[in-house]
Amino acid sequence: MDIPAGNKKLSVVLPSGKVVRQKSFKTLPDREKLLVAYKHLEGLRQLNGGYLASDYIGDKGGDKYNVFWLRDIMYATYANEYVGAYDRMIESYRLIIRIFEKYRHKITSGARKRHYLGSCADEAIHARVHPVTLEEITKEWGHHQLDIFGLFLYKTGDLMKKGHNVIGTGQAETFILLRDIVLYLTTVRWHTDPDFGVWEEGPEVHASSVGAVLAGLTMWHDDGHYHHKYKSHNPLYGLLPIPQEFIEIGRASLDRTLPSESASRPYDLVQLSLIWPYAIVSEAQAQQILVNVETHLVREKGLVRYPGDLYYNADGGNPVGNEAQWPLGFAWLSIVYSKLAMKSLRMGSIFPVPSEFIEKAQAYLKRLEDMMTEDGRVPELYTNGQPNWSIPLAWAQSFYVVAHQSLNRVYERMGSR
Repeated sequence: MDIPAGNKKLSVVLPSGKVVRQKSFKTLPDREKLLVAYKHLEGLRQLNGGYLASDYIGDKGGDKYNVFWLRDIMYATYANEYVGAYDRMIESYRLIIRIFEKYRHKITSGARKRHYLGSCADEAIHARVHPVTLEEITKEWGHHQLDIFGLFLYKTGDLMKKGHNVIGTGQAETFILLRDIVLYLTTVRWHTDPDFGVWEEGPEVHASSVGAVLAGLTMWHDDGHYHHKYKSHNPLYGLLPIPQEFIEIGRASLDRTLPSESASRPYDLVQLSLIWPYAIVSEAQAQQILVNVETHLVREKGLVRYPGDLYYNADGGNPVGNEAQWPLGFAWLSIVYSKLAMKSLRMGSIFPVPSEFIEKAQAYLKRLEDMMTEDGRVPELYTNGQPNWSIPLAWAQSFYVVAHQSLNRVYERMGSR
């Protein structure tokens, strides 16, 4: 909710019905911060399980964000897993399946062609659709984004290995759809051909896109890479066979591209996805990504996406040093360090001392909270010290919940807070 100018009190109704009145979100106890942040995220959730990217209607300039981005939905619903609301997460992923089924003709048509599909080719699944009709909205920019399919395959496989029936009814038809997606990815040569990546810019070969698809295929290939994550083994390879060749060529492509994100970007915020959620890079590669991101992209109010980013740049004529700063980056770094701390606690001293990771996870979470609004929302970005109008940004709001809960799980593992 918006806080009127000059209002010194914040009033929020928690899911329990309790009214919390404090001077600021930042003064709330941790548990109430979590509840307030999650409530704002749920304010963007629609009846069909999707999440608006934000509630900004475009009346102050720029694109309207009160629509569905496929990637945003899949990341926005991640928070549900971390608060135990698996049913809500599954509903969101079933919506993505519905969208893929609606445009299945594009997937099957693309699987017939052995070349790069182009920005808005007829075979490209659009990244943005209407939240009610699910109709495509625009062809104005790059929709050929391979990471969307990688994230979908990775997380659906992960949920199924955890015992959740994300595929739902009509399973045979859905598995045919999944096989069509795999055929599409391999036919358009996901490991060598360009796409437009998470930031919808390009075309280039993006390490983050290659890594996302490799992670998705690896999850279903089921060769043991992710086995440590699960209490019991639930084999998926019999449902969706992935040839070993696909894993090998994907790994080789990723190794060739790293440590750069692409030919034009030596580093990029989105490379953090290769560490979390995908955990698809080696320890040395993960450390190099973190060094590059923290050395070159961290700013006062967030992380820049990459050097010279023109999106909401404060000075387009002199872009380097004037890039928009994304609080989302603080959340992502906090999550990554919490995951590394947890891995160290479980496995010993493969990584540096866990306390170093914990301290960084805490510090980045604190920096994120400092950038949130007085009522607990995460802005998309800051330019010239001011946020834009996309407040909250759904997947950034979700990442706050994930960062908060990931650190709590580290505390629980250590036995104290």
